[in-house]
Amino acid sequence: MRLSALFSDGMVLQRNQDNRIWGYTEPECKITGLLGEKTFEGYAEENGYFSISLPQCPVGGPYQLTIKADEEIVIQDVLVGDVFLLGGQSNMELPLSRTVEMFREELQQTNEPYIRMFEVPKEYEFLEERENVVNGSWIKASEDTLLQFSAVGYFTGKALKDCYHIPIGLIQTAVGGTPAKSWCCEETIRRMGYYIEELEQCKVSGYTKEVEHEELEREQEWLQEGRKAFSGTPIRTGTVTVPGRWNHNELSDFHGAIKLRKHFTVTREELAYPAEILLGTFIDVDVTYINGTYVGETPYQYPPRIYRIPEGVLKEGDNVVEVHAFVQRDSGGFMPGKQYCIRLGEKRDIFLNLAGTWEYEIMKDMPILPPTTFFIYKAAGMYNGMLSPVHNWKISAFLFYQGESDTEHPERYTKEMKALIKDWRNLWGENYPFVYVQLAGFSGGNLEEQGTEWAEFRAAQEKILLEENTAMACIYDVGEFNDLHPLDKKTVGNRIALCLKKILYKEDVLASGPVLSDAFVSGEGKVTIRFASIGEGLCTRENRNIVYGIELRDTEGNFRKANATIEGQEVIVISDGIKNPTGVRYAWKDCPMEANLYNRKGLPALPFSRVLG
Repeated sequence: MRLSALFSDGMVLQRNQDNRIWGYTEPECKITGLLGEKTFEGYAEENGYFSISLPQCPVGGPYQLTIKADEEIVIQDVLVGDVFLLGGQSNMELPLSRTVEMFREELQQTNEPYIRMFEVPKEYEFLEERENVVNGSWIKASEDTLLQFSAVGYFTGKALKDCYHIPIGLIQTAVGGTPAKSWCCEETIRRMGYYIEELEQCKVSGYTKEVEHEELEREQEWLQEGRKAFSGTPIRTGTVTVPGRWNHNELSDFHGAIKLRKHFTVTREELAYPAEILLGTFIDVDVTYINGTYVGETPYQYPPRIYRIPEGVLKEGDNVVEVHAFVQRDSGGFMPGKQYCIRLGEKRDIFLNLAGTWEYEIMKDMPILPPTTFFIYKAAGMYNGMLSPVHNWKISAFLFYQGESDTEHPERYTKEMKALIKDWRNLWGENYPFVYVQLAGFSGGNLEEQGTEWAEFRAAQEKILLEENTAMACIYDVGEFNDLHPLDKKTVGNRIALCLKKILYKEDVLASGPVLSDAFVSGEGKVTIRFASIGEGLCTRENRNIVYGIELRDTEGNFRKANATIEGQEVIVISDGIKNPTGVRYAWKDCPMEANLYNRKGLPALPFSRVLG
């Protein structure tokens, strides 16, 4: 008998729905079973496939599931509660292990065995819609498996479990970097007409494996050539400031292998403490040594560089950290705004600063490494490979955090997402609630010269709310200008949970921040703004009445910062320099860190741009 890997110890069934068990056994074989104390039975079809309804059991557990056909399978520790499908890209996939810097103490005290997750294997498929999940297991939010959880999924589940006192199941299908098109079905891709050529190419027998093999060899050869250079003589030397991107210095066009070195001093007293090195994030690859001893490495740019320093490596007096780095594609550098230090002590509260001037030695100039072809990003691949095999599992709602890979075409994204939502609901055969996350703030480490591309994309995301039974968690305020993966996934999870309370659990709650309802010129150089979803009233993050992040547009189309204050239930905007404003916008940047308007429930005002006239 072959069952989906979803049917395994620790699984969570959806309450109050017709759950089923499916798989393959001997043709026309009679199947009997027991869930808790309730029986079920059925027969396999001529090809051996079966799909049988399971009896409903009270919320909670644990129950034992036994199924008998050509053999007997016993599944232990089955819970009944609410199950959620986690979809999207890296910010949904991001594990709790990446958030330890922010939630260390809380996670050390966490033991939530009634919150569970199943991670579907990350596999694409272009030729067919897969029927079954072959590998995987359910894990609990406790002990050794806690840090493997999707951070957003865990914090959402924790908020719901604490409120409703029911088990929570999470089915993790998110994959880093995936655009919306990879989660749409083939029929939809062909109907929209955007990606038919790439879909057809991926369906050619042997094409994907051949490309993957060639590109893996190319990347390994590039890195191998670069590694050899570290034993040679430097081509040229200099100094560079850490942190800092290299966009505008003598290394702006450099790609290849480079050594970076910094000396630091350790006292005898400091040697007694456990130590680790923090090197923010580097673009792209680093291998880090202290006093010639290897302490860690990271193969791509996004993860934080936090490496434990083995006992005995540090010495009294002068020490040196040396980074063997590879800049592969973009301009290199250490991301601004991160910590660069040696951190000491059980409480991690002693710091030896590593920021400042570093020496560098260019070991080898190399050609830019061509982009990798990620087939998980291609149209329909993840729909077939990861969604289709789990669609028979009953759930409560879809939770979706994605968009970073689609910011270049906001006008298309709204259409694609509406199609995606329809595809998912059709696949499950249910009009499940769809809760999605609007992008957090991010500006690639640059605050002064950031653009508005992500603001325009957030507006495209907001339009998806026109779809029935949807809700959006607005989170630009928890973004980080220098990190595509902001740490505060707890706020994200809490806001998703609030959306679910409203559209799934039908509670009378305010789940959105202030939403622009009207904006008009109310005097010379003066604009009045009114909002919906203000609940008990408007406020700012600092609990003052001064609003930041608002700009007015002049008659020539230029936007300038304006003074704004909360007056009752309105925001009044005044500009001495613009007598006849033609437009107003708020939080209209890639990373609008200064934007500070909220309602008294602590939910941020949605970004907006409105023409006046």
